[in-house]
Amino acid sequence: MGEKSTGDRAAVTHEDRSAEDYCGRERCLPQPWMCNVFHIDGSLRDIRVLDVTGDEWIAVLERLRVAADEVEIDHPYPQLDPTHPATADLFRTWADEPEGRGTTFAFRARFDDVWFFALPLDDEEIEFSLWPDGVVDGTGVAAVRRFLTEVATASGRLSVLTAECVTYAPGMPTLMSHDPATGLDFHI
Repeated sequence: MGEKSTGDRAAVTHEDRSAEDYCGRERCLPQPWMCNVFHIDGSLRDIRVLDVTGDEWIAVLERLRVAADEVEIDHPYPQLDPTHPATADLFRTWADEPEGRGTTFAFRARFDDVWFFALPLDDEEIEFSLWPDGVVDGTGVAAVRRFLTEVATASGRLSVLTAECVTYAPGMPTLMSHDPATGLDFHI
């Protein structure tokens, strides 16, 4: 009871999920599609923006520093301020200097109770990750939507939420997205 066939696997409907299904944490996602997007399966969810420039990366990080409820930055670059490095200096030290390429910096932003984090590895693709178990209710889903909107707006490009390690290409299905050109959100 409470299962629906989805091809070769059975999916528990959102009404039948109990707190025990989520490591004992109370979790109430108000719509079934949210349970599918934030199903706790041991993997992260990735937020991506493709084909960006360094300036777009910087614009996104600067916007998140202002829009987020809290931001944390860790970096190994002794020439930069240890606690509040300028975003442009941080990104350019990583992207443009030989010693930056051997290391990276960590950027974390919190929206409500949901943390998003990036370890920049590619200056042509923005990627942030989040743990799906951090999204415990409608407020958490709203935080993810807000984050997607902030990233899309700052970069001027489509931002997409995918499963971890999914190679995203235009036209592929996504879990959630925000298109700054239309102002529209999409979800599965």
